[in-house]
Amino acid sequence: MNKRQPSSEMFRELLAHTRGQWPLILLAAVALGAISILEFWIPQFTKIVFDELIPNRRYDALLKMGGYMIGAALLLGVFRFCSGFMMTLVSQRAIMRLRNMLYRHTLSLDLQFFERNRTGDLMNRLTSDVNQLQELMSADTLSIAADLVTFIAVCGFLLYVDGELALLVIATFPFLFFTSRYFSGRIKSAYRRVRRSSAEMSNHLQDTLSGIQMIKSFATENEAERQFIRWSEESRGDTVTASRLSTLFAPIIELLNFVGMTLVLLFGAWQVMRAQLTVGDIVAFLAYLRLLQGPVRSFSRIVSRVQQSASAYERIYELLKEQPHIRNSTDAVALPTVQGDIFFDDVYFEYEANAPVLQDFHLHLRANQVTALVGSSGSGKSTIAHLILRLYDVQKGTIFVDGHPLPQVALDSLRRQVGIVSQDVILFNGTIRDNIAYGKTDASEAEIEAAARAANALEFIEAFPQGYDTLIGERGVKLSGGQKQRLSIARALLRNPRLIILDEATAALDTESEQLIQAALARLLPGRTCLVIAHRLSTIRNADQIVVLEKGEIVEAGNHEQLLRRAGRYKALYDKQFPQAIMETG
Repeated sequence: MNKRQPSSEMFRELLAHTRGQWPLILLAAVALGAISILEFWIPQFTKIVFDELIPNRRYDALLKMGGYMIGAALLLGVFRFCSGFMMTLVSQRAIMRLRNMLYRHTLSLDLQFFERNRTGDLMNRLTSDVNQLQELMSADTLSIAADLVTFIAVCGFLLYVDGELALLVIATFPFLFFTSRYFSGRIKSAYRRVRRSSAEMSNHLQDTLSGIQMIKSFATENEAERQFIRWSEESRGDTVTASRLSTLFAPIIELLNFVGMTLVLLFGAWQVMRAQLTVGDIVAFLAYLRLLQGPVRSFSRIVSRVQQSASAYERIYELLKEQPHIRNSTDAVALPTVQGDIFFDDVYFEYEANAPVLQDFHLHLRANQVTALVGSSGSGKSTIAHLILRLYDVQKGTIFVDGHPLPQVALDSLRRQVGIVSQDVILFNGTIRDNIAYGKTDASEAEIEAAARAANALEFIEAFPQGYDTLIGERGVKLSGGQKQRLSIARALLRNPRLIILDEATAALDTESEQLIQAALARLLPGRTCLVIAHRLSTIRNADQIVVLEKGEIVEAGNHEQLLRRAGRYKALYDKQFPQAIMETG
């Protein structure tokens, strides 16, 4: 955590998001100033009633004085509405900007960050924690400045009217200050624990709801429920502890306020009895004391609110401090139209220290050719695809795209020219049309239909009553595996990329679906550079180059016929998948 105080950093961040809204803030401040003036003068009406109208039996002036007081109350209501509504506008806009900035910043972070952090916790920071800050940016918070002015003005006035009586009241203020200081730190720590346990509960919810199919398949609903109850109980306990501190703080402040009021009432009554003050004076004095205690009560509420918000902002600030490791260099250039000539030059890469995945690695993907990667799990096949997209940076060596060193290429200009079809198809909760057009949101209806037809998806799309407007559910739950994959291919086709990456695109499909996918890919690949990662060797027989990997090293390379003749690792893999071929040749 930064050495600067989180609270000061929090207010600085919130103020930064109010730019352009100073007219509204100024109007709200003017309204609060008017409220302070009215509240200062209203006690004078009670003094006039008790000291002038009642002793002189001014019946005629009672209605007029009542009209003044009701008018002042109406103006108070109007000004309070104006200040509250304008600060709501300010706070909503500021919080929207903060949330949008935080979301944009989160999207800019690289995969390593998301591998370290849980989705539920990030969702909690973007929603619940940001919403907590909204409570801080309210008319009540802005009124602290007006309350401070009122507090000073009333103290000065009371000292002028009766110094001894005013000093009795002021003597209680140090107790208020130290009580607030004592509770503020404890309240902040308590709400920090509340935020942490709430985030853990969100993590559990996200994990279980997204994995509901597995939970039901394994009949582990009871275990999931027990875990949720445990986190829910911890969240309840932390919330109760924080609430106990907050609710204890307010009555203690109220008690100290009543101690001051009792001293004023008793000492003031004694002075009235000695004719040193009038009844109107003491009534007005009590009204001013109540007015004086208003800012003190507001301060006690704000202390609790600030500590809650500070604990929320600490979590937001931790996220804002994160910086992506993968980002554009200062001399990054936009990549022109990709031809797809990719060269790995003496590359060394590891996910964890001293556990290399690739070392002294050289690989050439020639433009307009299909290069296939095969090998056992963990040999580095998917890692090569990730490095081409620069989802990770190599620790040593250089990857070139059309002769450009990858670190010197603008990320968007690279990734927008790459099409990806993977085994784990990612679809979003929307329509079929939305998912096909995901990478090209301005695509025309004709372009979307052409992509669907080329991907062999048109038949099943038109079979749905709503056609392209069919909602597919979260992660495409309403579609079969083959249907999802064909939508993924249609999405790739629509972008018309020059470089295609097929990562186990048919590994989990049945034979019929695989044949449909292969037919779609036959339309997708011509004239493009393609990297195919496959376990099923039947899908790569026609590849221009097949590279066999083991433990991050190339052990064989060539086309299908060449590798079979060498009788090496590739032939061993092939014979395992096609034992009938051995029998036929034997």
